[in-house]
Amino acid sequence: MKSSPFSRHKQQLNATMNVVPYIDVMLVLLVIFMVTAPMLTTGVDVDLPKAHTENIGTGSQLPVIVSLMSNGELFISYENNIDTPISEAELIDTLIRLQSQATSDDAVKVMINADQNNQYGMIMQLMANLQQAGVEKVGLLTGQPLDAGY
Repeated sequence: MKSSPFSRHKQQLNATMNVVPYIDVMLVLLVIFMVTAPMLTTGVDVDLPKAHTENIGTGSQLPVIVSLMSNGELFISYENNIDTPISEAELIDTLIRLQSQATSDDAVKVMINADQNNQYGMIMQLMANLQQAGVEKVGLLTGQPLDAGY
């Protein structure tokens, strides 16, 4: 007896997981990270000194980053202003303005991003300017040392 062309044949169920949608999601995430990664690496290129340090908490407000180049140029990064060239007088005025906008619980924190070849006097002058602006919390940025075997 010949089988009818309209008859159904039972096939075994395929119980394996379909991973194609997961691969699609992962590729979309990969593209998003590839596009946003260059935007995250902003900053003036300085040669930071290397040291083993502990991370500090930033609180709810991001710190102001003041970059000091070895030739004495100053740059400031805060809120939407990224690596803006600034003079010493403008730096003091900007920090005073930011201090006045900050709440008493969340004072302005400043991180100094200085080249390791800077003269000690230039860094001390910058710290004196920060003190003149009323900044009480100052940190120094460092890079990771090459030998991590402490």
